[in-house]
Amino acid sequence: EIALCPNNHEVHIYRKDGAKWSKVHELKEHNGQVTGIDWAPESNRLVTCGTDRNAYVWTLKGNVWKPTLVILRINRAARCVKWSPKENKFAVGSGSRLISICYFEQENDWWGS
Repeated sequence: EIALCPNNHEVHIYRKDGAKWSKVHELKEHNGQVTGIDWAPESNRLVTCGTDRNAYVWTLKGNVWKPTLVILRINRAARCVKWSPKENKFAVGSGSRLISICYFEQENDWWGS
């Protein structure tokens, strides 16, 4: 499978079947253009960021991708995102040239920076 943004606020996930690619999911939570996507292969989670200054961690439950808003403290668009090798943290780069390191806060049950 592959996740991509068709230059808007959506993320499309495609699956290859033989020589044909077919769209299997559309993720629609961002209000602005999606600018970064990273897929954590071991935990099978996606993280996305966008010009709406938000990031979301997406978890597949059954056959539905569920978004969790990340508490980012940035005042410009989020431009890029990348999971850490252990997949327990990720970095979000913003248009103000700041990098936010995000992690899951167990006691609050959310992702924060």
